[in-house]
Amino acid sequence: MLTSKSSKWERHVQSQQIDPTPLFGELREAEPIPRHALGPLSNAVHAIAMLTQAPEAIAMQSVLTVASVAAQGHCDVETLHGTAPMSCFFLTVAQSGERKSACDSLATAAIDAFDKECVRAYQLEKREFEVEKLDFQKRRRPSSSNDFDVIDKDLDSDEKYLPPEPPLFPAIRISDPTIEGLFRQLENGRPSVGVMTDEGGQFFGGHSMKRENALKTAAGFSKLWDGAPLSRSRASAEPVWLSGKRVSLHLMIQPGVAQQVIGDPTMKDQGLLSRVLVAWPSSKIGSRIIRKGIADNELSDLAKLYLEKFNARVSELLIQDLPVHDGTRAELNPRCLALSEDARSQLEAFYNRVEVASGRGGAFEYMSGFAAKAPEMAARIAGILTFFADEEAHEISSEEIENGIAILEWYLSEMLRIEDTGRPDQALCDAEAIRIWLRDNWTEDYINKRMLMKYGPGHLRDGNTISACIQKLEESGWLIRGKGQQSIDGKGSRTFWRIVCEERQK
Repeated sequence: MLTSKSSKWERHVQSQQIDPTPLFGELREAEPIPRHALGPLSNAVHAIAMLTQAPEAIAMQSVLTVASVAAQGHCDVETLHGTAPMSCFFLTVAQSGERKSACDSLATAAIDAFDKECVRAYQLEKREFEVEKLDFQKRRRPSSSNDFDVIDKDLDSDEKYLPPEPPLFPAIRISDPTIEGLFRQLENGRPSVGVMTDEGGQFFGGHSMKRENALKTAAGFSKLWDGAPLSRSRASAEPVWLSGKRVSLHLMIQPGVAQQVIGDPTMKDQGLLSRVLVAWPSSKIGSRIIRKGIADNELSDLAKLYLEKFNARVSELLIQDLPVHDGTRAELNPRCLALSEDARSQLEAFYNRVEVASGRGGAFEYMSGFAAKAPEMAARIAGILTFFADEEAHEISSEEIENGIAILEWYLSEMLRIEDTGRPDQALCDAEAIRIWLRDNWTEDYINKRMLMKYGPGHLRDGNTISACIQKLEESGWLIRGKGQQSIDGKGSRTFWRIVCEERQK
């Protein structure tokens, strides 16, 4: 309990206006998305944003992910320096209540329906495989040393020695993978998949991104983005080598997690962040009014029609057989969408503009890794738009590359806006993680170091890190050192801090 002296101090502090300093800079207002450049995806983005009243950028991220998944297994794309997959990685940052899940659910409806139907068929194929496997084992199990001669007379040469192959797991969507789990699914399942989840915070805070695993996870996803072969060696199993796989990625996270991710030196140094298209839209919470006039109902009906057409087109593309190398079941052999002569010239001009802006003193100086990949990502998106509009197309037109460039210019602007909030070091990111944890998980008004080490974020529970975080939060006004004695978690404490956060000030 507080002593009378500390009670007087507490009343004095609470009577003062508390104005803590944010650990990171404020974001500027987001730019409108270039909806005109989305071509065949424009109506779907507009429809999802209208039906959910979510920011259009969230709808755009979800729709582009689905289109990437639908296209990536069929075609690669020509770039300025060779060919590249059409797979894209997306990261959407928005607070709880911005209807991220609603956007994702509408955009992925065709994929979810496809998965449901395919998995039902897979269950039957798997049972049939088990019967065939048992039959093969019986035929290959002689009752005497001379029985093989009898058994082999009625079998083709392949049937003599090769067991039946299990069916490939057909699901496209993966919601909560580790890099090991994703590797296993690519080894035993469909060669073209999408990692899509509205719980991206669990991914970044889970096993895959613990400090001892973060480098391996980042390197693995970077290889998948590049379309490079994957290999895995284990002492207890045969080495596995995977080639011809395609993966698109869309993670949705909250702002507190985003600051930690964007400031993570491992992912920056390894290059994963330079491969991710980030959207951090301004909030629409407080402005989403339901209107039921005749005109509003007509717009809603039109949006539903647009969405039906989008889902129908996605379904058309998903049911097409994926091109695979002869003699394999799941090693993709996609054709290449070439750049037209005019498209190549436009992409070269875009490359030159970005390169100049990436030099010392340029707009992209502090995000040069992302900027360096912008021309390739423009080609990838142009390829997706081209294939989605016409799966028989053989080249990317001038108009499509212009659209791809316009979209990447928006992402460059968005990344620049995010970078302008500051380039936080790991110590600031750790302090922000503690602040967010206190806001979301600690219900008492006071905290001490012992409680943070016992209950705080798992990767920060060492004394030196906790002390450094407390110091930074004190300096910024998010923690105020207490006087006297305070009961915390049922035990008296003489060294404690009062917690300051937005919710507790109101």
